[in-house]
Amino acid sequence: MEASITLKSIAKKFAGKTVLADLSFGVEKGTRFVIVGKNGAGKSTLLKLLVGLIETDAGSAYIHGVNIKTRGEETRALTGYMPQIINLDYEINIYNNIALYAQLQGMDLKKIKPRIHSLAEDLDFIQYLNKFPEELSYGHLRIACFIRAIVHNPAVILLDEPTTGLDLKRRLKIWEILENLKDKKTIIFTTQNLQEGERYADRIAILYKGNIKMDGTIDKLIETTHGLNRYKITFKDDPSPKLIEKIKENPKVVRPSLRGKDFEFYSREKRHFFNVLRIALNQEIEEFDSSGCTLSDLFLGLTEGGLE
Repeated sequence: MEASITLKSIAKKFAGKTVLADLSFGVEKGTRFVIVGKNGAGKSTLLKLLVGLIETDAGSAYIHGVNIKTRGEETRALTGYMPQIINLDYEINIYNNIALYAQLQGMDLKKIKPRIHSLAEDLDFIQYLNKFPEELSYGHLRIACFIRAIVHNPAVILLDEPTTGLDLKRRLKIWEILENLKDKKTIIFTTQNLQEGERYADRIAILYKGNIKMDGTIDKLIETTHGLNRYKITFKDDPSPKLIEKIKENPKVVRPSLRGKDFEFYSREKRHFFNVLRIALNQEIEEFDSSGCTLSDLFLGLTEGGLE
């Protein structure tokens, strides 16, 4: 499949601190690609590099084969960008904020108003278009930034934490709009909501210490755990420290943790869970359950260790 975005040995430092280090990967046209990582991992920096707001210290980045650094005007015309911060012009109303951006992106003047109204209607936002930014809540400002990012129908959509601060109804509507663009646009988004990343992305990348440490479909990433399952035992009363220590002595109990009355751990074979359960029955148990690994498990295993 043809690449929409290509990064080759990208590096970026701020105040001597490495944020991105020798970062190389590609994103195919028509796919939804999510980047997850801890705060400060470089997710926002990466999107700013792609949209041309900051330059790389080393390496090259391309959108549809066009070099971002040398032909920035061309690549910016291909992209729509929603930043994590609110960067609207507070001197003009929301409608004009969006319309001005559409004009700067070369959109046909006759199409701007119906396009804005169509998107605003979908997002139950019509009544806010004539408001000024200082009159709106943070969530409404995020909606305005989202509409602005996609108003000109860009080929590449870059979204930094697109659903942060939104109520459930509007979060779902944003994903519905993006779902309708599936296969037509290349969408790269960052998120702290790992459930959204797992559900809505075709491909997932975990950014850690300046580089991509995991990259693939959720099924492929889960395969790397080699059948690891997550187990939870909920005790009726706080378990005794001696009981928990005895359970932890089992080398097949991976990343055990106690949170209140909930004891969680991972293991690759059910028999090890039953061994733990036998020990745990020394105290009264309210419930227990098991499940396969999720993106949250993979993320925590990578960033906090213990699932290797």
